[in-house]
Amino acid sequence: MMLNARKLFKDISDLPTIPAVVSKVVAQLDRHESEPDQIADLILSDQVLAARVVRVVNSPLYRTSTEITSVKRALLHLGFNKVRDMILTSYFINGFEGKSQPFDMKLFWMHSFSVGAISRRIAARVRYADAEKACLVGIIHDIGKVFLGHYCKDEYGRMLKEIENTSYTTYEAEREFFGTTHCEVGLCLAQRWNFPAVYCDVISNHHFSERATEDPLLTAIISLADFYCLSHNIANSLAQAAVPGFSEENSWSILKQLSKAPIASGLEHFLSELDSDYEEVSREVDLIFNTMTAL
Repeated sequence: MMLNARKLFKDISDLPTIPAVVSKVVAQLDRHESEPDQIADLILSDQVLAARVVRVVNSPLYRTSTEITSVKRALLHLGFNKVRDMILTSYFINGFEGKSQPFDMKLFWMHSFSVGAISRRIAARVRYADAEKACLVGIIHDIGKVFLGHYCKDEYGRMLKEIENTSYTTYEAEREFFGTTHCEVGLCLAQRWNFPAVYCDVISNHHFSERATEDPLLTAIISLADFYCLSHNIANSLAQAAVPGFSEENSWSILKQLSKAPIASGLEHFLSELDSDYEEVSREVDLIFNTMTAL
């Protein structure tokens, strides 16, 4: 399936790119020993990037008592992890903005942001070391669908139409239609954009957590967050809901094994505990969507 995914990229000349400075900033932000001054200088070398950071820190998403105009102050106010997440998310959204799709992009982003928000909460419950990283990877886990929807628009649209009102998942249908899936395609895209290895691993394996090698716990978190969000929203052909299967059960086994905190004895009980956060998550997702899509 990886060979078929790479073939899809072979003749594409207009693939969105992420500026090299963004990759450098993200790499620095991933290193907790980096100095704010060093990162601020790197961000300031790209006026568009600097403007985005300042705009986001002053948005309703991170409302401050006084306006922040300094990149360094924005870094200190938001923290390295939130800035990292905001930068990658905004450039990914911008990269595919205006590119026609056979599906509703608002629904796609609302699902993606919901997975990010739920991933953060699951990460906190199991005491995962970087809950903000879980949120980011949750947001970008399905990036392969955006590629397939644009560059294989007619075929992907036909596929989505055929699986409407069926029990087929997009993963199963993609494998039959294209001989590959959004997981392999997403991995190819993440590698082109020089995403960190752990991000690539989760994107590639979020339907098969047991295959993850970089961070199985993070992959399991994203997998279960994805399932939770599908089961709490009206399913559409782009993101088909399903009953828990081998993928979710494997993710649950990994979560129980690697959690650093006591968790519920069963998957259904564990997921139901997230329901108390659902209303708050919905408000959070609205804010994230309105902020990020306005950049």
